[in-house]
Amino acid sequence: MRDYILFAAVTAFIVSGSMLYMTDTSENPSEIENNLQRFDSEQEFRSFISNNGNSRQDLVGNTAELLERNAGGAGGPGEASVDRSSTTNIQVSGVDEPDILKNSGEKIFYSPERSYFYGDSANTSVFSTVPAENFSEIDEIPVNGRMFLTNSSVISIGENISSFDRETHELQWRENLNSSIEASRKINDSIYFVLRKSASSSCPVRPMESRIMPCTSFYYPGSGSADTTYSLIEMDADSGEVLNSNGFVGERSNSITYISEDAIYLTYSEEASQTDLMMEFLESEGDEYLDSETMERIEELQSYDISEASLRSEVGRAIEEYFSGLEDSSEARKEFEEAMDEYVSDRKRELSTTSIAKFDLDLELEAEGEVPGTVNDRFSLDASNEGLRVATTVGETWQFNVETENDLYTLDKDLEKVGSVKGMGVNERIYSARFIDDKAYIVTFRRIDPFHVIDLSDHENPELKGELKLPGFSSYLHPLQEDRVLGIGEENNSVKAVIFDVEDDEPSIVDSKVLDDYYSDISSNHHTFQIDRENKVFFLPGSEGGHFFSYENGLEEVKYVNMTDARRSAFVNQNFYVFGDTEASVIDIESWETVKNIQFRNATEPKPVPLPGPMPRPVE
Repeated sequence: MRDYILFAAVTAFIVSGSMLYMTDTSENPSEIENNLQRFDSEQEFRSFISNNGNSRQDLVGNTAELLERNAGGAGGPGEASVDRSSTTNIQVSGVDEPDILKNSGEKIFYSPERSYFYGDSANTSVFSTVPAENFSEIDEIPVNGRMFLTNSSVISIGENISSFDRETHELQWRENLNSSIEASRKINDSIYFVLRKSASSSCPVRPMESRIMPCTSFYYPGSGSADTTYSLIEMDADSGEVLNSNGFVGERSNSITYISEDAIYLTYSEEASQTDLMMEFLESEGDEYLDSETMERIEELQSYDISEASLRSEVGRAIEEYFSGLEDSSEARKEFEEAMDEYVSDRKRELSTTSIAKFDLDLELEAEGEVPGTVNDRFSLDASNEGLRVATTVGETWQFNVETENDLYTLDKDLEKVGSVKGMGVNERIYSARFIDDKAYIVTFRRIDPFHVIDLSDHENPELKGELKLPGFSSYLHPLQEDRVLGIGEENNSVKAVIFDVEDDEPSIVDSKVLDDYYSDISSNHHTFQIDRENKVFFLPGSEGGHFFSYENGLEEVKYVNMTDARRSAFVNQNFYVFGDTEASVIDIESWETVKNIQFRNATEPKPVPLPGPMPRPVE
């Protein structure tokens, strides 16, 4: 049995790793720095997709805080003025994100999330907000999806992209999609889309009805798996005209999109080959544990023109035959395994890497870079005046059993590494990250919640300033004020909110609350979070209702909203508006009394979620 285990372990170790790749769009296959290239012909595109396709089916810097708009002037239907109103909680200031609720001050546009996910034919409802006592549903827009607001339009993104006049709600233009939306952002007068569709060898690629992209306009990394084509599209928000486009092919499960005020960053990860790493180990240390005959046999096997799978099998068999021939092989086997484990562990930052492609806002490829490890989500990336900051987990791979660590890397504008902090949270992985001006806050987790504070004031020499260990974990971090950061996550399967004091090098806890709720949508969608900085309160949706907390002096719950499907909130003047799947409430911020509760005009009973838990994670 022991012989079989060793043979299986060696065989598993030398299985080849999977990799992900991308593409460039010049007339000839020119290699850009690192490995992005452009297809030279349609035949080359078809051959690459055919040879590298993945059969797996996938399921369909900034003080990134809420921008609070002071929109004075004439009011809406109630002829009351709007002195202030909230906007969508976003990651990057100046880079708007689509959501199911958009607030213009006088009106709130709301597209029920239940309908969006479960395919109901519900429309987008339009609500009059002022005065609060006249809060009502005044109209409907015949689409359902996530939205952007412009000065004159409501742009809805669902099965298609539709633009409606913000005042009359009449259709202005519509663009049909042939792809799913990976990400979308509005910057100034342009909307940027990253569209995805399953890769096929058919050419050209049509991501939307009005846009045909030749296969030679797609970037790729040179070799590896590719199950998805990604199309980058810049669209004029007013007219719907496509201004620029570009594309790449890659593997959907490994791609993350981060968009700053002046660039689009696309990441894709690669894993090292187990076979290559095993052969390197045997070449450097194999003769200390194996006899010369076995080493010669392994060297001979490498010279054969055989598949990697065959090489894996034959090398494993040669090693097993050697140990089987020893009278007492247990100690020798143990030494060999320990040496192999140590060799891999010492190279944990080579086991997986994240490549980053940077496109400017004209969608031209600007730079490429690479960092060790894998990226958790887009909040693990942040652009600054000096370049890019990236938080990664190293050693987390299905191929190798090593202790994980967590790093932070700083890159210049050309995406060259210039600084790093390594080795945070041993045997843990990143659960959340937030970059706020010249600081980074990173939460790693396995059994406890280490909260790490990193000083980024010297871009080339980032420095770990302190860490704090506490039960549970925070899956979302949000800046409250200069020296306070809010964490929202879980402890013992219950929702937890905690305020961290980050004024000094050593962070501390100001206050924390564990709620009766088993889940909050904030853990999977930051758009559900809303903060009113003027009144120092925030809204936290839970599984059992909605919670308003004051953070002026610790954490004090000032209002509970008995709405089990509370999805979003927004404020106008001194009133909060809370929206669920079928109803909405207005709450006076000063008295915390409910001013009015209404049922939606065409409300239907929501379809049941099969199991208790979060709503499906939305597209971005």
